[in-house]
Amino acid sequence: MDEAGEHEDRDGSAPDGDRADDGEEPGFAETLRSQSAGWLLLAERMHPRQQPALDDMDELGMGSEMLRAALDQFRQQALLLHNAMSAQARAYEEMLESGGPDDPEAYENYRQATQFINELLP
Repeated sequence: MDEAGEHEDRDGSAPDGDRADDGEEPGFAETLRSQSAGWLLLAERMHPRQQPALDDMDELGMGSEMLRAALDQFRQQALLLHNAMSAQARAYEEMLESGGPDDPEAYENYRQATQFINELLP
């Protein structure tokens, strides 16, 4: 076995025993919250950074209306995904606190919340 093989798994990551978080995988709700935060960060940072370039395009007579509209639509979609993922994480945590997936009432409330969230998405 080569040196890299002694310390890394096939995908290049450290073996489970050497993980900083003691081998615990993040939970479903935590994964949703992390992804939600990523969409929010993208929406907040990308949009303002584009404005100077779009203004420059306008000054050159290139017209940026279509690009501005596309960027605004993308920002709105990113914010929608952020909100939907946050709501899904909350619904999942509420289900776990109310008895988990084995509790019929808790699971039905979670299923209804999930259906409602999915109906909000385009």
